[in-house]
Amino acid sequence: MTTKPKDAKFVVTIGREFGSGGHEIGKRLAKDLGIAFYDTELLEMAVAKTGYHEDYVRSNDEKAPEFAAGPLFSGMEYYQPSPYDKIQAEVRKIIEDIADNESAVIVGRAADYILRDRRHVSVFLFAPMEDRIRRKMALLDEKAKEEITEAMMEKTIRQRDKQRRRFYEYYTDMRWGARDTYDLLINTSRAGIRGSVKIIEAFIEEGYEESNLPD
Repeated sequence: MTTKPKDAKFVVTIGREFGSGGHEIGKRLAKDLGIAFYDTELLEMAVAKTGYHEDYVRSNDEKAPEFAAGPLFSGMEYYQPSPYDKIQAEVRKIIEDIADNESAVIVGRAADYILRDRRHVSVFLFAPMEDRIRRKMALLDEKAKEEITEAMMEKTIRQRDKQRRRFYEYYTDMRWGARDTYDLLINTSRAGIRGSVKIIEAFIEEGYEESNLPD
């Protein structure tokens, strides 16, 4: 287990390719550090805040609208926000509130950009396609394995990556997965799940205090 920074609060944000192990790595990291973990929990909180049906909120998770409306996270005001935009704005507020009040690991939802003016460590996880296919196939139950081929899984992975990229770049005007966007990029196939956790912990322990991240 690593030593937490001296600050009362600190946040790690994790961007990830679909199938790269982002949820598991984030959860293990949070457990090691003894801090809160947020992934799908953010959606449950958004449901409570907006009053929209859970299925509606989940179906719009990390998706950009089909119409052109401008970068929501840049602070632009809308004359008539759609329900979709209200969900994204509420998730943003939830993430900001988390960062202001507790230490946490936050997965996805452009959290690194939302917290760009707050002290945090931003991580992006990636892996070769063949390894991501194997990872996702291994998580299927026996019935699903009989129905879903590796080709079908690859198509799903590419679609989800495209969805996440479009969401991130639409709302941030930054490049999803680019090396100049994050503090740390990790190939999870090379590092492994546990190794990836240790790399992030080492970065926090050795580099966080001496970094130039904004206070």
